[in-house]
Amino acid sequence: MGRWLSRFLLLAGLLLFSGLFWWLPEALVGPALTLTRVAPARPDYYIDHAELTAMNRHGRPRFILTAERLIHFSRGKRTLLIEPHLTQFGRHAITTTVARKGYVSPHGHVLTMRGHVRVFRGKTTQLGPTVVHTHTLTVRLTTS
Repeated sequence: MGRWLSRFLLLAGLLLFSGLFWWLPEALVGPALTLTRVAPARPDYYIDHAELTAMNRHGRPRFILTAERLIHFSRGKRTLLIEPHLTQFGRHAITTTVARKGYVSPHGHVLTMRGHVRVFRGKTTQLGPTVVHTHTLTVRLTTS
């Protein structure tokens, strides 16, 4: 009977120490990763048939940006454009860019157009008309 009791106490001690070995670090440090549910982003506002004209320092249009719908999200300060149409007035030619979607950077200096992007550039003194097709195009919007 003494042998069974000593074996039982030895086994109970081992189980107790292994449980403490497993539980104690978790209790002291806490879980390494906590998942939280993030609410879906809701737009602050939207504008149907939006049009933005930026002028240069001489008061002439530098570019005109239109979209079927402009959707602004305050979280992340993102602006989404549906069916954007960008017309840039260069020194020698007019460049028109259209796409399915566009994203404006938080400060408004960069426009990323995605989805069946087409760029049309008019004839210049050195080149004929140009047409470019791509999936993604990033344009730096300047007013100078």
